[in-house]
Amino acid sequence: MQKIKHFPLWILIPLTLLAVLALLHPQAAQALPEYSAQTGEPCATCHISPSGGGPRGTRGQAWVGGGKPGIVPDLEQALELLGIRLVVDESQFLAPATTPAPADALRVAPEDGAQLNELLRGHDGN
Repeated sequence: MQKIKHFPLWILIPLTLLAVLALLHPQAAQALPEYSAQTGEPCATCHISPSGGGPRGTRGQAWVGGGKPGIVPDLEQALELLGIRLVVDESQFLAPATTPAPADALRVAPEDGAQLNELLRGHDGN
């Protein structure tokens, strides 16, 4: 039977601490302020987080996929670059051509008014 060799404690403890620190140390963000300066856009143009860094939104994905050119594509261009076809029926977002007639004022007959008044007096709220 072979005897198992043990590492000396004075070596094992620092190595363990280094491994734990390496795992806990936050990684540097991939977003760089230079990109914002290059494109003239704020970080939130490309990133989901308003402060930048982290996952990219549609425009950021298209910008990176396009080789990081000097300008960030607008949303329609970004969708096209990503292979997404956006179909919009603009008529759903336009006001109707005719203006609706104004509503008549609410009128309560005097005899109904007393009945309504009595009903509301007995109502204690919601």
